[in-house]
Amino acid sequence: MAVRWIPTTDLAYSAIRNAHHQSMQVHGTITDMGEFSGIEHIMTEWGLPGADYPLVKLDIKDGIASYWMAVITKECEA
Repeated sequence: MAVRWIPTTDLAYSAIRNAHHQSMQVHGTITDMGEFSGIEHIMTEWGLPGADYPLVKLDIKDGIASYWMAVITKECEA
């Protein structure tokens, strides 16, 4: 299985986070205030406890937020 991220709106992201906020936890995070890349980059992936994959992601680069929803797909077999 693999995660494919599709862009979504702030409203869809907020609806999922608000509906499940008490049970969601951080699955992954990046915080770079510009010391490494020269641009501010903060990313947080949220999911349910025990899940193999996150559900939503908030990605902020240079103060501009983008919202993402995970789609779990089967990996292509060679």
